[in-house]
Formats: sequence, C-alpha cells, structure tokens
Amino acid sequence: MTEVPGAELLDVGRSVLERAGGLTGDIEVYVQHSQTLAVKVYQGEVESLVAGEPRGIGVRYVADGRAGYAYTGDFAPAALDEVVAMAATNAAAADLDEYVSLPHAADVYPEVQGLWRPSLLSTAVERKIALAVEAEKTALGSPEIETVEESAYVDSATRMAIVSSKGVEVYGEQTFCYVYLSAHARRGDDVQTGLGFVTGREPEELDPASAGRDAALQAARLLGARPCPTGKYTVVLDREVAAAVFGVAVRALSAEAVQKGRSLFAGKVGELVAAPSLSLVDHGLHPDGMASASFDDEGVPRKVTPLIEDGVLKGFLHDTYTAAREGGGAGSTGNAERGSYRGSPGVSASNLMLDSGEGTLEELFARVGTGLYVVSITGLASGANPVSGEFSVGARGLLIEGGALTSAVREVTIASDLVSLLSNVGDRAGDARWIPFSGSVYTPSFAVTDVTVAGT
Repeated sequence: MTEVPGAELLDVGRSVLERAGGLTGDIEVYVQHSQTLAVKVYQGEVESLVAGEPRGIGVRYVADGRAGYAYTGDFAPAALDEVVAMAATNAAAADLDEYVSLPHAADVYPEVQGLWRPSLLSTAVERKIALAVEAEKTALGSPEIETVEESAYVDSATRMAIVSSKGVEVYGEQTFCYVYLSAHARRGDDVQTGLGFVTGREPEELDPASAGRDAALQAARLLGARPCPTGKYTVVLDREVAAAVFGVAVRALSAEAVQKGRSLFAGKVGELVAAPSLSLVDHGLHPDGMASASFDDEGVPRKVTPLIEDGVLKGFLHDTYTAAREGGGAGSTGNAERGSYRGSPGVSASNLMLDSGEGTLEELFARVGTGLYVVSITGLASGANPVSGEFSVGARGLLIEGGALTSAVREVTIASDLVSLLSNVGDRAGDARWIPFSGSVYTPSFAVTDVTVAGT
C-alpha cells in the first residue's frame, strides 16, 4: 500500500475536485488516512495483534436540491473518476430536499495545539505490548484478583482533509491511545468484575499500572455484594456512569433528534431542565478532548457551544443541514461527524464537559453522609426512552453510611427520567477526568438526590 501522509491528502482532494469540473452542482471531497493498532494480552502473552491502515475518499455531490454520496478506498485515477460519477448518479436518484447544501469556507479556523504526537507511530510495538502486560500484571498482584479477562493497548493516528467547491480546504491530524483491562475478583463462589483504563495521545503518557490498580480495586470491593433495601437514595454516580448518562442525554440535544420528534428537550430552549448548579458545554476545541479539532467533518470550524447553562437549556447541536432546516438565522455549531470516509456526516457531540466540583471522592461521600455509590450500570443505552427520557437500569455499587463506603450492592434497579435526574444533580467531587466509553466526556463524580432504587 502506498502511504498518503500529511498534507498530500489535500492534493488528493484537489485532484478529485478537478475531475468534477464538468458538473454543475457542488462537490465535497473527504480524504482520510489512518494507522491503527490493537493488542490484547493474556497471562503475559500476546493473544491478538491487529494492525490496520484504512484510507479512502468520500465524495458528496449536491445539485438541484438533491444530494448523493459515494466512496472508494482506491486512489488510482480511474477510481477517482468513478467515485465522482457515482456520487452524481446517486444525487440524481435522491429525493428532493430543499435543505441540503454544502458549507462555505470559513474566514478563520481556530488552532488546537498538541493533537498530533509523532512518537505514537515511532514507538516500537514491543513497548506497546509491554503496557498491556504491565496493566495485567499489576491487577493480578492484588490478593483477590483471580484472572484478568482482557488487557489491551489500542491506538490510532488519523489524518484527514476536506476540499470542496465552496472553497473549503482544510487539513487535520490527531493521535490517541489507551490501555484498558477487565479484572475478576473471587471470594468463594462470588466473582466480581472491575474495569480500569488510562488514555493519552502517545504511549509515554499512559500509566498502565494505575489502570491495573483501578480494575483490581473496583472488582475486589464489590465482593459480597447483595441487593440493598428499596427506597429513595442520594446516589453518587461514578465518573464512568455519569459519562454514560450524559452520552445518552446529548442525543436529545441534537437538532436532528429535535427535528425528527425524538427529543425530550424539544420546545424547551430557555427553560430550566437541570439543577441551577449544572452547566454542560460541547467543547470542540479542548486540547485534551478526544474529539477536538479545528473543524468538523464537513469543514465547519469547531467551537464551544453551551447546551445547558445554570440549569437552563441554551440550544442544540447543529450541522449544516439541520441549521438550514431550522432557519431563523441558525448556523452549524461545528458538530458534523462521520464514522469514516464511507459515510456522509450527521450531527454528533464533540467533547461534552461538566465542571468539576471540590475535594476528593471520599470527601464527597462524607458530605453526602448516607446514600448509594453507583460504579456501573447496564441497559441505559438501549433502555432510555428518547422522547420521555424515562429509563430503568441495573446497577452495582456500594452503600454510603456515616459518610464512608460500606456494604457492596448488586442486583438493584434504578428508575428515573433524564430531566428529573439532571434536575436533582447536587454536590460534585473534584475528580473530573476524560471518559472514552460514551463518546468523549469530561465529568466528575456527582450526587443526585431523591433517586428510586429497587432492591429487596
């Protein structure tokens, strides 16, 4: 495979644009080149190693109120001609939609420093394997950890360019890596699982031992778990659980969901939808965010978009299409995203950020006094109603009694709705971190009052 590195992607985009010179509509060329590695180890040995180098071109063509999309992984001249022709053919067969269009080039694009670390690609594979091995070894060093089901190192280095007949011509690049593992603790017949992870932009930023310790601690402290009494609790959501909640809530903060009648926040801009202490922003420019960039996936500048401010709903996330459909002077918030060059863009959050609170997690427990600390939930992504916001999920955690953690809890159900949950968010710890499992979310652990927990 011939590598197409750096700004050469722009040349590929320009070449495709030139090939569309005889067409009367507007054309956008999205060029992507990535290098990926995923290593899994078991008992200190490599169980699987998968390296990839996906690259390709996506072409979007808009003419007379119709849009067509086509893609190819072949950079040969004949393939470039073919993908342009296919996009035009698909547009001709598409339904008429007055809101389809391509964005114009911006006058200024923001700069986000530090997203690309060349050392990710130059670090030896053996070193990356060693990171996963170290995480596993650390977890197994804890007395009650019986096995580590999976310990993995994963990375990606992605370069992309967008060139369009509307004057857009942008290039960006980003690296990212992480180590995660799942550890099992045993006491008699009781087996519990814990997850640990660390993230960074280059391998040397990772501390695999801390991931191993976290996984071991989470698993071991849940041993002996049993259902707690049914009742109303002040629930402290661990950061990973909090990230999952916001990952679901942000779907309803998409203008696309609103316009399709699938959002519980429809018609509530300017209304109180959360606790007055809660502010949530989509921060597409944060240097530590996993979804940060100077521009989104249709070449619109990324920005910082307030979603909820002091509990009040401020607005929704837009791409070019939803902004046109919204009308009234609405513009894209820089939130177009595509999974890869194979798909056309749609609305998606970049980096969700909730302000951190004060003190350690243990100090938050002390302030709460009595409640339930929830470390994991199941069923939220599939069980939450997007219109009503109602959900019912299984949960595991530990009781908070006398301001400290006591008995482990499992096989309980939490039932609520997103607006009630957000409205009852109270105290927060100062332990915010980036969570990669529900998008890119920066959140602390926080307390939610008056939550129904069904146990015994």
